[in-house]
Amino acid sequence: MKKVTITISEDAWKWWKDNPWINLSQLTERELNRIRLLEERVIGTCPKCENPKLRFNGKVYSCSKWGYEYK
Repeated sequence: MKKVTITISEDAWKWWKDNPWINLSQLTERELNRIRLLEERVIGTCPKCENPKLRFNGKVYSCSKWGYEYK
């Protein structure tokens, strides 16, 4: 698992310190996955097969049905 450093506001820090049961790693990963899925839906449909589901691997989008890549 990769490690990253994040910066949060003073208010968010105080709130989190009062609520230590919240796992920031899980929360951050879940939120990033949610954003990625939203972005995949917004990008549109595959121009070749009209499949509405595209996947993003961090560099390119590809059709989830047959793998055509959009750069």
